[in-house]
Amino acid sequence: MATTPAAPANGNTALNFEAKIRDALLASLERHILTEAAGGQLPARVRLTDAQRRAIWLGQLSSEPQLTVDRVRGLSGDRLVPAAQGFSFRLAGSAPAEIDVEVSFAVYIALHASQAEQRAFTHAVTDDVDPSAAAKAAAQVGGKTPGRQLAAVWMKVPVGPVSVRVEVHDGARGSTRFGAQAVEDAIRAAVRPAAGSEPFRPRRTASPVGSLPRDADMADDPAWASYCASNLIAAADAALPQFAAALDVDVLATEAGRDVLITLVNTTPPEDAQFADQARMIPFDRKHLDTRLYEARVTARTDAALAPYTLEQVANSHRYDRTVPAFGQAAPVVAGIDPATGVTTFESGYGATALTQRPHPRTTSDGGKTIDARFDAVIADPVVAVTAIVDAHAAWVVEHWSDAALTARATARGWSDEAIAEAKRDADTARDEVEWIRAGVRTIERDEVLREAFVLANRAMQMVGASKGYDSWRLFQIAWMVGCLPAVADPEADPSVQIETVQTGGGKSEAYLGVMLIHLFHARLTGETAGVNVWARFPLRLLSTQQTARFAEAVFAAEVLRRNDPRISGGDPFGVGFFVGSTNTPNRIYAANSQYSNGVDPHSPKLAERCRVLEHCPACDPSGSGRKVLVQFDEASWTMRHICQNPACPLSGVLPIWVVDDDIYRNAPSVLVGTVDRLAQIAQNKAFQIIFGQAQSRCPRHGYTPDPTYCAVFGCKAPQVPMPPGFGSLRCEIADELHLLEESLGALDGMYETLLQRIGTRLGNRPLHIVAATATLEGYENQVLHLYQRSARRFPAPGPDAGETFFSYTDPEDPLRRYVGVRPRGITMVTAAAEVTRMYAAWLERSIANPASAAADAGLNHADPHALSVVEKALRDDYAVLLGYCLRNEDLSSYTRDDRVRSLVETSDNLAIISGSAEPAAVREAVRRLGAPPEDPSRRIRLIAATRAIGHGFDSPRLGVMVLMGTPTQAAEVIQATARVGRTHPGLIVHVFNPSRDRDASVFRYYTAWITYLDRLVHKVPVNRESLPVLRRVLSGALMAWTLQVYEVAWTKSGKGRYALSKSDQFRKALDTAFLDRTRLIEDLSAGLGLNPANPYHDMHRTEVVRYVDAMMSVVSVSGESNTRTADLLDPSVPRSLRDIEAPITIHGNV
Repeated sequence: MATTPAAPANGNTALNFEAKIRDALLASLERHILTEAAGGQLPARVRLTDAQRRAIWLGQLSSEPQLTVDRVRGLSGDRLVPAAQGFSFRLAGSAPAEIDVEVSFAVYIALHASQAEQRAFTHAVTDDVDPSAAAKAAAQVGGKTPGRQLAAVWMKVPVGPVSVRVEVHDGARGSTRFGAQAVEDAIRAAVRPAAGSEPFRPRRTASPVGSLPRDADMADDPAWASYCASNLIAAADAALPQFAAALDVDVLATEAGRDVLITLVNTTPPEDAQFADQARMIPFDRKHLDTRLYEARVTARTDAALAPYTLEQVANSHRYDRTVPAFGQAAPVVAGIDPATGVTTFESGYGATALTQRPHPRTTSDGGKTIDARFDAVIADPVVAVTAIVDAHAAWVVEHWSDAALTARATARGWSDEAIAEAKRDADTARDEVEWIRAGVRTIERDEVLREAFVLANRAMQMVGASKGYDSWRLFQIAWMVGCLPAVADPEADPSVQIETVQTGGGKSEAYLGVMLIHLFHARLTGETAGVNVWARFPLRLLSTQQTARFAEAVFAAEVLRRNDPRISGGDPFGVGFFVGSTNTPNRIYAANSQYSNGVDPHSPKLAERCRVLEHCPACDPSGSGRKVLVQFDEASWTMRHICQNPACPLSGVLPIWVVDDDIYRNAPSVLVGTVDRLAQIAQNKAFQIIFGQAQSRCPRHGYTPDPTYCAVFGCKAPQVPMPPGFGSLRCEIADELHLLEESLGALDGMYETLLQRIGTRLGNRPLHIVAATATLEGYENQVLHLYQRSARRFPAPGPDAGETFFSYTDPEDPLRRYVGVRPRGITMVTAAAEVTRMYAAWLERSIANPASAAADAGLNHADPHALSVVEKALRDDYAVLLGYCLRNEDLSSYTRDDRVRSLVETSDNLAIISGSAEPAAVREAVRRLGAPPEDPSRRIRLIAATRAIGHGFDSPRLGVMVLMGTPTQAAEVIQATARVGRTHPGLIVHVFNPSRDRDASVFRYYTAWITYLDRLVHKVPVNRESLPVLRRVLSGALMAWTLQVYEVAWTKSGKGRYALSKSDQFRKALDTAFLDRTRLIEDLSAGLGLNPANPYHDMHRTEVVRYVDAMMSVVSVSGESNTRTADLLDPSVPRSLRDIEAPITIHGNV
């Protein structure tokens, strides 16, 4: 019966209406996949091919006796197919319990093949045989065609449901077998050939012995009948295979009750006990005997009192019920209770389904009053607008976190004393959050300049929003920005790292872009005219590539405002530097005849395309529908330029964006966007001084330089000009995807972060304002302490109920993602994923061809024009691209080479592969074609195969279906990866578990609950800056950072003949003249690496520093020469990347 959701009325209701239609479509796809994988679509008691039977990979059970025999013989057999499946639950107390169990399954019996079936089977087998092998076989039989295999033709026979009453008595323990006779009777009644069919007839083994058929025997029906009569046993003598199954019930007494495990076990006799003839003389061969049970299901019902299991692996919280009613055993289990009868039903299935709901930003107070966060309102009167928001927030906290509200929840949910104490601490955190935001309101009340910067930032974001279809902040965005305002004006007023933690796709980027813009405008309004102000760093290269366009949109909007504001129109433009290093773009561009050019012409179109980071101008063409930005090298300024060719654009001409490291240093863009690894440049390049605001001079043609005399471009003889007033320094650091700064990367980054801060302080810069963002974070206080040696504030604070805060709520009527977990049997994980891909492609093709049929199959009213239009759009746009996510590059390679996957991609353009080694240009092209599908179907992306690289920052509303291969070890990766689908419309994730991995099997037991509790399963981020090996690894980097960024400037100005300390002879001279002495070096290294003189734990770290300085001074004093770099004398070597955690080894050999 068609069940189209209720017709839309307004707003969210209309959106929910369409979301439910899309979710119904995805549920239909889910059913198709599970049904076909288990063979449920195959009709019973009809003739089936061997290929149809072999395609089944869910719901089978191997014969337990056969597995035993195979193990004894040393064979692997059906090791990926379990012999039993079921579930466990817990009986409360010790009272007797009655459990009514039903089991059902299907078996496959081999039939005698017809002439046509034998001929088709022979051709299919021959197609798979190497021609040379066939010729060799023919030669061995005198040139004649060798005998062919007898065809495997099958019939599916359903068995059951069979009902079995299980009684668990007081004191029952151990394992008991039930129902073997009842199942045997059901099998005996069901297993018989269909009318007109004969059981499989093997060759005679008695004289005369039957031979295998040759091609002539299959020429026609008479020939085939003659062959069968002469070589096969008679139909009356053929025997059917035997099948058997039983229920095993295991009872284990625990402190909480009695655990009951009910499993259906396949006890079918092994092949050596199975005979194809009535005389039991001819054993079945494996090609014509299948001892598996198929489509196995177990259902149990009981009215006994039950006690749930507690998931100890889920972190305890007063917000969550950590219990589950049952665990699956080799299969998922669904439990439900009938409130009328009190009967609980447990049922096994082929796949585990978990549904999540979409969070929504709150727009009204509890009283229904609209909370105005529109750009217009904030711009018109920022103090009034944000005060109203804070007042509404405070009222919500009072209502939901009051003692009375907590008492009511404690009573209703049965909180323990520990849970009550935790809730009270969380209530204090919520009240503190309100006061933190109020402090920001008070700051802009009294600070007119900051208020004006805040307004200008809102104007810029209003311009960005206008191009994207929104005119308002989300409440958490504007509240977080206001809370950050005191630190914008004075970082010492609030030195904590402010972390915004909202779900993926929740708007984190817009919030920190707002903070960035406030910094830019505040710097210019307080007298700065140039310099780097903000540095946004991402742990992954793909992230920085994807985010650069977003930053450019906001910064270019600010630049348009700057040019038209006489207060700040002087000085350098607001611009963006794509700061990622040579893996993506060159560190420096050399003349074509230079020995360092490697034959690359600066004017080469290929080099220009490599340097492209913008396809279209964000200022005039954010939708990407107009003319592409021109990228070309300009010899006069020696920069790679992005040029907007639209004369009507407010930024027409050369855009303020730089992508080559050398260009970035020489132009000092106000915002840097790049990877965390570029922080290692503090110890590699003295031009990093410019980021510290320490440019020494400026070339009129080529820009800033750290040298007071020479231009940074080789060969330029133009006289340098003094630095203009107002050259600023780094003010704000943005760390996105904070949770990825972990383990060795986090430890090294923490050391360099401290260096960055300490050197900045030494140079007289203001402390950094550090903000961060992530969707998955646990243990953030410790992580931030190790990264930045600061305290941390998480925003927004969680509400008293899971999924709800003042700023957002979860709509139970709005589906977000549908997770389906499957654990393949008999095939590998990648093969199963390829099968899912094939099924998806077939479903999509059928559905597009007949949307009305697809709607009806989904239970929708296909006669409803609105519903049908939603279905058509969903099939054409929202679910037309499949994302295959692999944990390993090996799996990615196997998956994309599989013939079933290749059938989905007719051309190479239909497939996009995104991994850590993907070229940025390829990623941009994939994003472009995904967002704006070409008219030509051969150019459209149909499949994206990706690794972890896509799990952060790759956003598209057209990704709606995913195949996830394997289970990541970290819950955070699951959250990030699966968030690539369902961003705008409901999504489907088919999670294919690895059947040979124990962890996957463990998660599969409670998959539905596992998805529900994913955010509670996020591990604390492991990072330890106190590690002595990490300290030793970074000492050389710390020394070079102080040398290049601090010592060298003073050294070159202290006398004649003194130049770069990066030359070892100059460094030796600085030591000899006591310009650098042992005490200073030890103190600076210790301070730069965050060692606390008052902390006894750091005594061993200081000892390492002293040892290093003494050894270094000794080496430099002896080996310092004019032709040797100082860094080359240091041991260990200076890290070139923050991932360079292991010191390189030197291999010496004789050639």
